[in-house]
Amino acid sequence: MLITFKKRLVFFFIAMLFFLSIFYIGFSFRMDESFSKELSKNFINQISDIDEFGIFLNNLKIALVMFIPVIGLVMGTISGFSTGLVFNSIMNLSDVAHSNPLVIFLTPFGILELVSYGLAISRGCILFFEILKKKFTKKSLFYLLIEVALVSGMLFVGAIIEWMMIENIPKRL
Repeated sequence: MLITFKKRLVFFFIAMLFFLSIFYIGFSFRMDESFSKELSKNFINQISDIDEFGIFLNNLKIALVMFIPVIGLVMGTISGFSTGLVFNSIMNLSDVAHSNPLVIFLTPFGILELVSYGLAISRGCILFFEILKKKFTKKSLFYLLIEVALVSGMLFVGAIIEWMMIENIPKRL
């Protein structure tokens, strides 16, 4: 079942909005200062020795799982929510009074990751319907491989940018 380009865009934008919504829910989750400190400390420890290739491999693993029908939607939910939680904890401990959490997706790496995750989640949903209706074809596989390559490229560029930005944040909160 090959879908039209218009329907493909609709799936893509729905997947991006879904990820953004889950991220926002994670950001809106109420947490006390001790939990914020612990979460932020764990995040800083996780990224302290990471480089652009570590970021790339981490994001790529997440995105590749998102291509899997049904499981990808679950991974997108977990990834979006946990990213929102971490962003929330960092903002709680910073001096910033009020900030829109979605501003992270206006950064170059944020845009690339959002587009990548939107492509992966939406392709996973399309694959689900193709498999369910027994309409998976060689052309479907071709589009899947193209989108995996696109996502990989965008995440690689995004990882380089993200690593450069991480290098400039304080190592302690």
